[in-house]
Amino acid sequence: MTPQTSPPPVAPASAPRILILSKVLPYPPAVAGDAVYSRGVIEALAGVCPVTVLCSESGAAHRSVPGVEWTIAAPQRSGRAKSLLSRWPLIAWKGATPAWHAALDRLLTRSWDAIVIDNIGSAHALPKLEAYRRAHPGTQLVYLSHEQEYAVRRSKYGAYGLSPAARLAAAVDLVKVRRTEEALLRRTDMVTVINENDAHAFRALAPHQRYFLLTPGYDGPVVAQRRISAEVPKRVLLLGGRRAQQKRQILLDWLASGYAALTAAGVEIVIVGDMEDELRMRIAADYPRAQVLGFVDDLGALIATARAGIIADTVGGGFKLRLLSHVFQRLPMIGLSEAISGLPTPEGKGYLGARGLEALTALILATIDDCDRLDALQNRAFDDCAARFSWQQRACDLLAALVPAHPKAPPPVSAPSPQPHAEAL
Repeated sequence: MTPQTSPPPVAPASAPRILILSKVLPYPPAVAGDAVYSRGVIEALAGVCPVTVLCSESGAAHRSVPGVEWTIAAPQRSGRAKSLLSRWPLIAWKGATPAWHAALDRLLTRSWDAIVIDNIGSAHALPKLEAYRRAHPGTQLVYLSHEQEYAVRRSKYGAYGLSPAARLAAAVDLVKVRRTEEALLRRTDMVTVINENDAHAFRALAPHQRYFLLTPGYDGPVVAQRRISAEVPKRVLLLGGRRAQQKRQILLDWLASGYAALTAAGVEIVIVGDMEDELRMRIAADYPRAQVLGFVDDLGALIATARAGIIADTVGGGFKLRLLSHVFQRLPMIGLSEAISGLPTPEGKGYLGARGLEALTALILATIDDCDRLDALQNRAFDDCAARFSWQQRACDLLAALVPAHPKAPPPVSAPSPQPHAEAL
């Protein structure tokens, strides 16, 4: 299959030349957090300089973005078993297709100031990129990390009820994940991290690497003000798609822990986000008083009828993008402390944190009727984050870090929006 290639954007000869190697075309049906983050970075950078992106087909209809030259290869591989014979972990093996590498070979005949390895899923390009850098010493190789891959996947696999054969396959994959992640940390010129916790962990593995904090931007709805009073229903929301295995398990674990106590206290539980029919039917059978809405067209209207959002993720890492929907649409957050990571607002003042699921249930029950406290939480979180999450400013800072010889490009003129905190770590 011949890759689809969009026309390159017209750019001044002096414009920096940036190549981004991504997993898949990051538009629906690719809606997971990694796709959303990749899309944000790509579109933000394209707003300040032209970029070229190589990725695999995802079935997305959207593929016209100002400033982006797309090269879209055949879809990723399916299945798992054959990945055991590869040097690459499953997430990278799926994208290491002949079509993707043929397209990469063509792109590497051009000159680049920086090449971005977006996600560990694109790590299979690293040997070719190192050869390219030896021939072009001025090119920076940058690893755009999304989370601590080894630690997170070890946690996920441990949470699954795997068969002995699947457990063995997971153990083999984990060895490859660790080896690949460490290679990316040690053999690139810069690593971006999605939160400061990841930088601390990565430094233990690669202390001499250059780390750059790249928290996500936010370009969704913003609620200017909100008042939570006793008239707001005694309702909590759980937001996020549940197609991934670990996300299904997170939801079921939380329901098993908190459903009985919360419903007995008159707390309404509303679950929002895409899920399979099998999971929907299981919840209806085992937890009949929980409302499962699936995708909703007007999330803001629903948030206005709830007192809190629950963040109950027991596995997974990185920065949970849905936290920003809570903050900017003013839904107070009550969750597991380790799951609310990367926000510039303190626990106890901008959100409430618990150390386990039982403690989380007790915390919800202790707080759900304290509307003044809930109101203070959402106001503090909004105030602390309002000036910290602009994709525009983040793109300018990232461009200056990617291509130091080029001055920061000014962001496009637009209405005021939240500004991020940029920091080289």
